[in-house]
Amino acid sequence: MSEIRTASYGDLARCAGLLEILFSQEEEFSADARAQTRGLEMIIRNPDLGRIFVCEREGSIQAMVLLLFTVSTFLGRKAALLEDMVVAPEWRGKGIGSMLIDHALDFAQREGFGRITLLTDHDNVAAQQFYRSKGFARSEMVVFRKLLDVEKIGGSEMDAWMCRECGYLYDPAEGDQENGIKPCTPFHQVCGEWACPVCYTGKVNFECLNE
Repeated sequence: MSEIRTASYGDLARCAGLLEILFSQEEEFSADARAQTRGLEMIIRNPDLGRIFVCEREGSIQAMVLLLFTVSTFLGRKAALLEDMVVAPEWRGKGIGSMLIDHALDFAQREGFGRITLLTDHDNVAAQQFYRSKGFARSEMVVFRKLLDVEKIGGSEMDAWMCRECGYLYDPAEGDQENGIKPCTPFHQVCGEWACPVCYTGKVNFECLNE
C-alpha cells in the first residue's frame, strides 16, 4: 500500500539520498548531501516556499517530488516549479511516479495555481513522454542560469549547522526569529542557552555542515 504525504524533518536523510540518485543521472548537477539537506530543510521549515511530496511504500520513502512556489505576472496567479522528481530504481515502472505527480497536480489545482513549469534533460526522452502523458507541453523558451558567489555573503560564518538529534538546520541567513535570533547571525554568536526549536536539544549537539 502506498502513502503519499508531505515530507517532515524525519524524512530529510532519505530525501537527500534520493536526490543523490537523481543528480548522479543528470548532466548539469552533482550530489552534495549537505547542500541537499540544507535546501530540503529550508522548504520543510518554510511552507511558503513550497512542498516536498513523498511516496512511502513498505515502511520507507521510495519517491519524491518538489513544488516550489512563485508568481506568474502574465497569469496574475500563483505558479509553481516542479523539481527533483525521483523514484528509487527498484520501484520504477510500478506506477509510484505517476501517483506522485497526480498528487502534486491535484494540490496545485486545489490551491489555485495557474501554471506548473519543469525542466528535464534534452535527451531524456522517457521523462519527456511521461510528462506529456500528464498534460505538460514542451516550451520553446531557453533556460539560462547564473550561480552567485556565496563567499560574498560571509564565507564560513554563513555555514549551516545541523541538529544531530532531529536534523533541523540552523541557517544563519534566516536566524531563528521566533526565538529571538535575528537573520544574519552566525551560529557561534547564538547565545549558549538557545536550543533546537524542533527537539529542544542544546547547541552542543549541532554540527557544522561544511567541516
